[in-house]
Amino acid sequence: MEYYQQFFENTDDLPVFLAGHDFEQCTFRKLDLTGCNLSGANFVNCRFDACNLNKVEMKQTKLLDVVFVASTLNHVDFGKCNAFGFHVSFAECQLDYTVFLGRNMKKARFDECSLKEAHFLQCDLTGAVFKTCNLELAKFAENNLTQADFSTSYNLRLDPDDNKLKKARFSLYNLPGLLVKYDLVIKE
Repeated sequence: MEYYQQFFENTDDLPVFLAGHDFEQCTFRKLDLTGCNLSGANFVNCRFDACNLNKVEMKQTKLLDVVFVASTLNHVDFGKCNAFGFHVSFAECQLDYTVFLGRNMKKARFDECSLKEAHFLQCDLTGAVFKTCNLELAKFAENNLTQADFSTSYNLRLDPDDNKLKKARFSLYNLPGLLVKYDLVIKE
């Protein structure tokens, strides 16, 4: 079933099962979708405001121009989403323990997000912006981080030899996290 320009603020308004449905230009507000199966659903030009999406299943879910604002998405594996047209942005979201595996995320935005122990593996994050994000224990491996901006984020640790970093932006406070593998003592 297809939903177009719908506003969902009450779980009673949603279809019983979201999996396999198409949503275009829809807004989801203050919904608790914890553990919900979104597999095979298509979300195009949609917005999630203050939603709880912890542990949602997204096998082959299409996320094209989807914006998440003030939402909780802990333990979500975005690597299972449909890779074709994958384009998302996050503002003031909690994304702890999430996985981004093999995603094309050029110019993705993460504004004021918590990304504790998130995994970015084999992603193209060219030009991505991590604005004022907590990256505590986040793992970055085999990514293209060309021109990515980490300059306002904190608790960053990544291995420059394991990621492409050409013209990536960091603050002076990020340097210890870039040099951690060398076991150096850095003082102000």
